[in-house]
Amino acid sequence: MIYQFDVVIVGSGPSGIHAAYPLVKAGLKVAIIDGGLDSKKQDPKLNNFLYSSFRETSNAYNLIKKSSYVFNKTYQLLKIKSDIEIIQTLAKGGLSEYWHGICDFFSNEELAKIGLPPKEIQKEYKEISKIIKLKSNADLDLFSTTLLESVKDKPQTENKLYQVSLTHPYRTGSKIEEFKKFKNFTYIPNQLVTIVKDKKSHVEIESCSIDKSNQLSTNTKYLILAAGSINTTRILLRSLKLYNYKTTFLTKAHFLTACLYPKVIFKKKFFNKLGPGQLVISSRNHHALSAFFIQLYRFNPQAIDKALQHIPLPKVLSSRLLSKIAHTLIIADTRFPSSESENKYCKLIKEGREDILEIGFKESDKEKKDHENQFRKITTYLKSLQLFPLRTVKDYTTSHYAGGVPYQQKSGRISVDMKGKLHQANRIYIADSSSWRVLPSKPPTLTIMANAARIGKIVLGVVLKKQNK
Repeated sequence: MIYQFDVVIVGSGPSGIHAAYPLVKAGLKVAIIDGGLDSKKQDPKLNNFLYSSFRETSNAYNLIKKSSYVFNKTYQLLKIKSDIEIIQTLAKGGLSEYWHGICDFFSNEELAKIGLPPKEIQKEYKEISKIIKLKSNADLDLFSTTLLESVKDKPQTENKLYQVSLTHPYRTGSKIEEFKKFKNFTYIPNQLVTIVKDKKSHVEIESCSIDKSNQLSTNTKYLILAAGSINTTRILLRSLKLYNYKTTFLTKAHFLTACLYPKVIFKKKFFNKLGPGQLVISSRNHHALSAFFIQLYRFNPQAIDKALQHIPLPKVLSSRLLSKIAHTLIIADTRFPSSESENKYCKLIKEGREDILEIGFKESDKEKKDHENQFRKITTYLKSLQLFPLRTVKDYTTSHYAGGVPYQQKSGRISVDMKGKLHQANRIYIADSSSWRVLPSKPPTLTIMANAARIGKIVLGVVLKKQNK
């Protein structure tokens, strides 16, 4: 079966949906090709592959376990070989199905470092904020209110505690249902895109069903890849036959610190309700990037069992102790920015008949030293807020990735121009973070959506220009 469209978008996550918005509303014949798996579906019996792929103590483990069917299928079909844990999904809506809605805006300097046009992205921020109903002042719980009040009279420092913008739980899977009301939109689920071919008059997309029972060929005038940086890179490396070629890969270092906030130890009854508001600490003091970004989380009572294993006391005693002070525990999630280097890469390799994406991520001694120096300052600042660090765990497990098809003024082996067009093709555009040259410490999803909307409008302009000739 062969379909024919004006524009096809691969992926239904935040980048795919917001690239589609201007195209669908303009009346173009648009399709989204997607894995489309149900994010709530579980396997009756989890197989060994799941347990061997993720540490039970990692940040990702609970997420993976909740949607075991989706993640088992994902990692069986999208093979990864990596020295760090990688989160990817074929779920309808992508990783937005697990997104908490935390948003922040990148500065013009950060956008320029990434390789995005600051003025255009700042304009798109305003439109995206309306679409996702972004709130700049969501209600804070008593912990957050108390902490924020305590810094009002403190002298200004390079570190800033502030309330981050939030949205209601934003699941792009539900946006697909809205698009289906338009006769010019088609959703094609249950498909794993393998190869894209840029032809003279169209792009040919080859895909197979999730169970590999049938093949599908789809033709489109223009293609937008929005499968997430890892899988957009995988598709293009295979399509360009760049096996064993090292291209860029970026993710973030995380320092997770359990802190005690004794100021509220006698106010337990007021802390039963969690507020939707989120406090963060950010700093901008070098390289025009935020040196770090810290999200402050209330300790989740459901995680007490996991916390007990780190307390050197008999469980009977440690459980009683923890239940008394759990409401005073705060998790400071410190994230550091990431820049390109030779030791941060991904490449597509062959093992037998299978294609495997190999990911290497090793920070330089300079980067590690910089993190440690920054973290010493962070620890001092936390203490000034009366947040007393108890223990820190360093981790690289995150869903924030970038790189693979980097922005370059001149064509490389695999690269895009400022308009998101693949240098190696005439009809293929990139709408996700695979084009980014750096990954700032702030949450990236709002910027990913803003850039995707920009790319959608660029492609719309190209199509309309061709039609008017």
